[in-house]
Amino acid sequence: MAKTRIILDTDIGTYYDDAVAVMFAAQSPELQVEGVTVCYGDTHLRAQIAAKVLEVCERPDIPVFKGIGVPMRDEALMFGFEGDGILEPGEEPAYDERHAVDFMIETIMNNPGEITVVTLGTVSNIAHAIIKEPKVVDNIKELIMMAGVIVPIVDEKGVRRSPVEEYNFNNDKIAAELVMNSKMPMTLIPIDVTLGAPLLDEDLERIRQSDSPIAKLTTRIFDLWPPQEKLIYTAVGIPTEHTALWLHDPLTVMHAFNRELMTTYPLHIKTEYNLSPIEREMYIHNGNGRQEMLRTNPKKLPANMDVALEVDGRAVSKLFADRLAAPNGLGLA
Repeated sequence: MAKTRIILDTDIGTYYDDAVAVMFAAQSPELQVEGVTVCYGDTHLRAQIAAKVLEVCERPDIPVFKGIGVPMRDEALMFGFEGDGILEPGEEPAYDERHAVDFMIETIMNNPGEITVVTLGTVSNIAHAIIKEPKVVDNIKELIMMAGVIVPIVDEKGVRRSPVEEYNFNNDKIAAELVMNSKMPMTLIPIDVTLGAPLLDEDLERIRQSDSPIAKLTTRIFDLWPPQEKLIYTAVGIPTEHTALWLHDPLTVMHAFNRELMTTYPLHIKTEYNLSPIEREMYIHNGNGRQEMLRTNPKKLPANMDVALEVDGRAVSKLFADRLAAPNGLGLA
């Protein structure tokens, strides 16, 4: 069976799930990973992190490319713990010197209809690729994005348990608008769906019991996450206790080759701001203290993308553990 050819685009280093998603992709024999491109903030550091993860995976055949670090309008935020548990002090893994945007354009244009781009962070790189070479829209096979919120989750007490606005799109709002309006074939995997796919305790234990280099790194990343999680949420004004190891990004990678794990529907999704045009101008130019946020809202219009709305969380957790508890090299089969 032919492998699915993907470019994996990630803001690896801040949330745990990017790194384990890269490892999952490297361990998936169904995928041919053409390259890993990084985005948002310190992309030099993120590229080094990605290169080290692939080194642990024993996949020197997968190149890493530094991409767009600065959003089209806002500033990028780094938390300072990026790379902890992955990079040793003073370690500087090498990566490809070509720019991620140029790599994307070249790979897509030289292989029309064959390359799927999977984005796990901002969509800055693919947005800049579209600006530089508009024909990317007609030559890409599919864009799969972990982004957005469609149906915020509310518990039985009426308390909202998921965000209304999502991190990846809001870290580069202009890029998100550009990509969402590009009319390329795309699938949106929103956070309200990925929150239905936590790593189950028995599957985490299988990874902990494995002595493969990938499993050991995965375990170390997971063990470091709870205090990092608290730091992130406290920084944005949402104090929280550690809840679960959500498989947001690995689930998104899975969709590139397995369409049985989620149910998708053709919908029309429009990006809209929570502020009126006048309020936006006040916020952008004067700073009135109100935070401008981008939302992904379904509309009763002809469908412009596929959207995941349901997930088999148990199957996702099992597949994830099957791959990361296995010996290194599974992805080369």
